Amino acid sequence: MVRALSIPALGLLSWICLFSFEPVQAGKVLVMPVDGSHWLSMKILVEELSQRGHEMVVLVPETSVLIKASGNYTTKSFRVPYTLAELNANLEHIRKNAIEKPPQFMDIFTNLRNLMQFTNMQVKACEGLLYDEPLMKSLRETGFDVLLTDPFLPCGTIIADSFSLPAVYFLRGIPCRLDESAAQCPSPPSFVPRFFTGYTDKMTFPQRAKNTLMTVFEMFLCRKLFASFDELASRYLQKDTTYEELLGHAAIWLHRYDFTFEFPKPQMPNMVQIGGINCAKKGPLTKMAVTG
Repeated sequence: MVRALSIPALGLLSWICLFSFEPVQAGKVLVMPVDGSHWLSMKILVEELSQRGHEMVVLVPETSVLIKASGNYTTKSFRVPYTLAELNANLEHIRKNAIEKPPQFMDIFTNLRNLMQFTNMQVKACEGLLYDEPLMKSLRETGFDVLLTDPFLPCGTIIADSFSLPAVYFLRGIPCRLDESAAQCPSPPSFVPRFFTGYTDKMTFPQRAKNTLMTVFEMFLCRKLFASFDELASRYLQKDTTYEELLGHAAIWLHRYDFTFEFPKPQMPNMVQIGGINCAKKGPLTKMAVTG
């Protein structure tokens, strides 16, 4: 008899709990994207959140390749110290040397130089945004609930720390696996291959030895690559910090991949794989893809 009465009692308790909570309200989301292909996937998320009632404010550089105004979100523009031609030329160098052909060890220095030229250009733009006092004052007074950013560049992470906002990171990855290091993910070189080796997680002993040496070399390269990030973060926030340390404060990491195409590797509980978002704009397969 007691057991028979417990089910309606639980049901009544559930209804009481349901009506005791206040309705969920939409939030104010500040968005700091990265231009180029990085924006294409983030735009899908921004527009979806907007359609669900959230107030989306996107920070847009005046010189931009793909980030444009939209009726689905509000944009706030800021000045940048480069022209569209300079930006396109820089992106073209990266595309030809780092994307269109498989990475080789001898390409490291060329790719590093091209990437540093791009990041230094973007750091100067980030500096202009951070020191735009009227714009930053307006953003701070808006009272955002969360910041959504691609941490490939430091602007969003620095703003999140300055505004004391929880940071949601939307990314495919950061050079030198800085995201995994910041989140304290285990990354043993005997198991996790480094980028320019071309290895998978199935390595022979000589390959594991070379991968370990590459790990040490990668640490040296990364200090040079992210030196401007560290300097800007410390100077603007007026405290002794590094970009990696700031990244470690993430509320959640949204990774645009899944283990269908990536080798399994350790991740933290606040890391979520959302690789399917890259396939949101789908189309019919070619005959070759179907028959292959």
